Amino acid sequence: MKNLKIFGDSIIKGVTYNGQSYHLCQEHDFDTLRAQGVTVENNAKMGATIDAGLKQLDRKLGTCDGDTTVLFCFGGNDCDFDWQAVSDHPEEAHLPKIAAETFAENYRALVKLLRQAGSSVWMTSLVPLEAHRFLDHVSQGRSKEHILSWLGDADRIFRWQEYYNDLVCRLAREISCPLLELRPEFLKNPAFPALISNDGIHPTQKGHDLVHRCVEEVFS
Repeated sequence: MKNLKIFGDSIIKGVTYNGQSYHLCQEHDFDTLRAQGVTVENNAKMGATIDAGLKQLDRKLGTCDGDTTVLFCFGGNDCDFDWQAVSDHPEEAHLPKIAAETFAENYRALVKLLRQAGSSVWMTSLVPLEAHRFLDHVSQGRSKEHILSWLGDADRIFRWQEYYNDLVCRLAREISCPLLELRPEFLKNPAFPALISNDGIHPTQKGHDLVHRCVEEVFS
């Protein structure tokens, strides 16, 4: 492998949250791989969904060939909700940003496009969120009571993200796509609370260090 191209959301981009603002953590661009002669192009963007990934890949597909491995990291934003709408109307039904069926269909399309171009493709499992911190974060300036009423319980946030993670894992098996297992590395770590920022979803510096180790172990 000469080239590694990354597409995904803020998790794989290296974004963290310090309690007041978002910023890139240190060494977020996999310099260790570059030192080994691998050209790393991190195209991940904060807020990206699978639909955004399809549009982005349409512009980048010409640079993906047999010397390229592409790493996809999607799902965290796709399964998210419009929390303002939930807060305003907890009695109504609310849909995620990208429906589960569409998410799986478009992910499959992404992998197919890259394989047709000759690239190797990997997917990642979802980094787990910390449900109670996440609830507190999305409730800022909104009605936590209304959001919790709609959820039923705070841990439903974790279960819902787990559902999308299962979609990713099932799809990887179905299409024989290698899966970089980030989620288990976080869940089994006894220091898990210290790996997730106060917003409940973005890794801390230590969490990103773990992501980097997982990526470098596979692609170095």
